[in-house]
Amino acid sequence: KAYKGKELGELHRNLGVNDYHFDAFLADFGRALLGSGHQDALIDEVMVSLEPVRADVLGRSRDAADTSVMKDGKPLLERYGGDMNLETVVESMYDKLVEDPRVRFHFEKAKAKQRQIRRKMYQYLSGAFGGPVQYDVKQMRPAHYNMNITDYHFDVVSELFQRASKENGCEAEAMMDAAIVVAKVRADVTTGCVVRMELAKKKNAQDGMDQLFQRLGGLDGVMAMIDRLYECVERDKRINMFFEGAKLQSIKRQQTDYIIATLGGPADYRGRTLEDIHLVLQMNDYHLDCFMQNMGRALRDVGAEQDAVDEATVVLEQLRKQILFHHYKNSR
Repeated sequence: KAYKGKELGELHRNLGVNDYHFDAFLADFGRALLGSGHQDALIDEVMVSLEPVRADVLGRSRDAADTSVMKDGKPLLERYGGDMNLETVVESMYDKLVEDPRVRFHFEKAKAKQRQIRRKMYQYLSGAFGGPVQYDVKQMRPAHYNMNITDYHFDVVSELFQRASKENGCEAEAMMDAAIVVAKVRADVTTGCVVRMELAKKKNAQDGMDQLFQRLGGLDGVMAMIDRLYECVERDKRINMFFEGAKLQSIKRQQTDYIIATLGGPADYRGRTLEDIHLVLQMNDYHLDCFMQNMGRALRDVGAEQDAVDEATVVLEQLRKQILFHHYKNSR
């Protein structure tokens, strides 16, 4: 069919739409396609087909240079103080990332791995800001596909990048342009998690929790997973302080009942609410991320397939706000 309506530029002229809004629309459109049962390959083709209309929607010439990168004949890299200052900004941002409990889990690595990630961040930003291309953006999506990075995590990284930029003397206009440039890779960084988690949600909604419990091995399988989980967390120095003391066996029994019931099993949990249980534990997102990592490892160790692990993760992630209720309340 041929479109016979107004030009896209005219339709969107007074709406104040920018790259961030267009990226958010693409992400939501992709989720809608995924929820309708379309395959990943088809969704990728649709996203590629929609990208060229960005210039029309935003009122840009299709062959014009990206105004976020070039202004007054100066590339964004130069307006950011050059390569050395950008590298300093990245170093400062990464130091913040490993301290921030919202994203610490994803960036707290061995020193050699941290150096590698810092270098790749700098290389991507240098090229994206108008400098020599040192990082192939096509690697972005496959590199992040199996990481559970959500829009929430992406927003935190963007926030800390802006903070590090300001601390290192970058001008406000350049920082705004940098935010637009960085937002363009949001979908590449978060798509893997979105696709896997949306498929898992759809599977749980269609087939019910009973099927998940059985695919995890039923009562014997889930009990074996919990035994393995406790072996992992008791050795994990990041969180084992929450799993020690005289009441450990009591905690394990209550947690076992809760997990079995949550995953669709026959347990009848009658204990305290999650908010009450975690009131005085001083847990934050980092601790819960570490616990969820151990949960995934325990599931795989007892033979669960990755799609079943994803489905269990979706169910258990829904408890995050209850578990960290008091942490979020006190952080406001």
